[in-house]
Amino acid sequence: MIKKITIIGVGLIGGSLAKAIKKNNLAEVVFGFGRNLSRLESTQKSNIIDQYSIDISEALNGASIVVIATPVGTFNSILRELKPYITEGMIITDVGSTKMGIAKAAREILVEMASCFVPAHPIAGKEKSGFESSDAE
Repeated sequence: MIKKITIIGVGLIGGSLAKAIKKNNLAEVVFGFGRNLSRLESTQKSNIIDQYSIDISEALNGASIVVIATPVGTFNSILRELKPYITEGMIITDVGSTKMGIAKAAREILVEMASCFVPAHPIAGKEKSGFESSDAE
């Protein structure tokens, strides 16, 4: 079992991923990171995440896998924010809908750490948004 998975952005897709991880007991801790403290508190109260923080160093501390589940337009700034806290063996992935720009940004921003980045693509979505619409299936 994975000790800690951090999800950056616990909205529709990040929340769905968190629910699936918890449903299938894939991690000891599902950790949420975001900018809105009250939304993170609500997400935890809904049992979608176990822990949360608005401090990126706390969010990445001890994480084996970090999933970026924010809008594609925020990806570059998120990578820059994560970079100082990426440790050896950590896997960074995303659920962005496009790959060329994301992969290029990872190579340019992470440079020598770019091999820790594994691009991914969500296979589901909805016309709704927010963790309230998330689904473990």
